[in-house]
Amino acid sequence: MFHDYYLRGPDRDTTRAALLAAGLTIEIEDEDDEPRRVPAEGVNLSTIGRIYEGGEWDAEGNVVTPPTALPGWHVNLRLERPLTVGEQAALAGFVVTPVPGTPYRVWA
Repeated sequence: MFHDYYLRGPDRDTTRAALLAAGLTIEIEDEDDEPRRVPAEGVNLSTIGRIYEGGEWDAEGNVVTPPTALPGWHVNLRLERPLTVGEQAALAGFVVTPVPGTPYRVWA
């Protein structure tokens, strides 16, 4: 059984910092000795980023009316266990409740 969480932070960097503080991501060095963040063991993340709604395009694909960005930076989180108390504390204010009725992206 999986436990899915829909996260919304104010922006990319703040959301990434909360995931790191929760221990859900870790920093490693890549092959060029550059730091990069990856999901921790047993953590699945699907970064959506900004979500847009609306917009209108003509037959050639040109924007007639630009779409509107919804507030926040969006990430889907999937675990094989519920969030721990510590993880919940680090993600306070980021977990979307109630769960969206029609999520932008779902796990297959």
